[in-house]
Amino acid sequence: MTSISIIGASGAVGSTLATHILRSGLLQYGDRLQLVARGVESSSAKLLSMRIDLMDAFDDQGVDIEVIANIEDMDGDIVVVCAGVSSQGKLIDRREWGRANCDLYESIAETCLRRVPNAFFIIVSNPVELAVRIFSEKLGRRRVVGMGAEQDSLRFSRAIAHDLGMSRHDVFASVLGEHGQAMVPLWSSVELNTTDERLLVHLEAMRIQSDAIPLEQRVAELRSSVMNFLEKGLVNEAYETTRRSLPDARIFVQPQITWSTIHSTPNATANATLRFLTGLLLSEDQRPLHAQVLLSGIFWGIHGVCGAPVNINRDGWRVREMESLAGEERSRILDATTSIERYITEVRSAALDTVVFQAASAISMASSSIVLSEDIFENSASLCTA
Repeated sequence: MTSISIIGASGAVGSTLATHILRSGLLQYGDRLQLVARGVESSSAKLLSMRIDLMDAFDDQGVDIEVIANIEDMDGDIVVVCAGVSSQGKLIDRREWGRANCDLYESIAETCLRRVPNAFFIIVSNPVELAVRIFSEKLGRRRVVGMGAEQDSLRFSRAIAHDLGMSRHDVFASVLGEHGQAMVPLWSSVELNTTDERLLVHLEAMRIQSDAIPLEQRVAELRSSVMNFLEKGLVNEAYETTRRSLPDARIFVQPQITWSTIHSTPNATANATLRFLTGLLLSEDQRPLHAQVLLSGIFWGIHGVCGAPVNINRDGWRVREMESLAGEERSRILDATTSIERYITEVRSAALDTVVFQAASAISMASSSIVLSEDIFENSASLCTA
């Protein structure tokens, strides 16, 4: 029997993922899907209604859909982490969420260590690199993956397929590094399932064009144009601007437009996550995936969290070899890892400083309370003798 727990199931991504899982047919009769609430009544109430709605749609499959009121009570053998605080404003940099979520990830990981230490963990929450680092340290890095690199790779493949007039099913492309500002689209990884020479020539022309102007410059210019449109409420014009850009720059900016209007990318995120679940539940499915994982020198000597090409099964993940990388691409990935690790260190140090400050404040307040109590006692005595 398979049991999947979705932490943060009441959110946009968690609820959409539950629907995708049930529609996929991955779970069989008697398997369990646990919708994990936040331990507050409003969250449980929403999930109870969501459970009935899902049962009305999918109950013929015989999957046991459970609402778990508190994370302490979950027991899934696959845990998908969708919980976290995110901004409802402009999505410029996912790293901005780190300070708000660091303590939450630490707390959830500690609970998982007590409740489901042998589960396989798929991290959806942002910043995904920060969560992957925390969960990997507490629960073992081989059973923790972040799905951001797969989502980015699917976006890159779709953008290329769109420009070539192909189906994404016939395009393979990799995006490694960060699920964010240090993302690294790899033109050398692109493969087309076609013998049409015209398409291969067109792809090569895009590669050459991408080398003409640095990616960072193209992304900055595209983002500036898009933000100007969004400030005026011109969403269609913003999307059209990204569609005229090259695929590697497009994938940096287009999700920001989506976020500006619906504050999430629930279906794209759920689809990428479902690909990991398929790899875990169907042993014959050995599709190549991309994931943020904690590396220890086994991939180009990298030590730290980075998007990497992986294969997965219930025992864990392993890195796939990539032989076709250009020297500049490898350098960009190494730079991305350095940037990610610097960011993680800064956020965790800031969180530790906050804990120390709060502890010191608590001690100070406790001391003040003692003095205050003595003052009250003395004042009361004076009143009694007056």
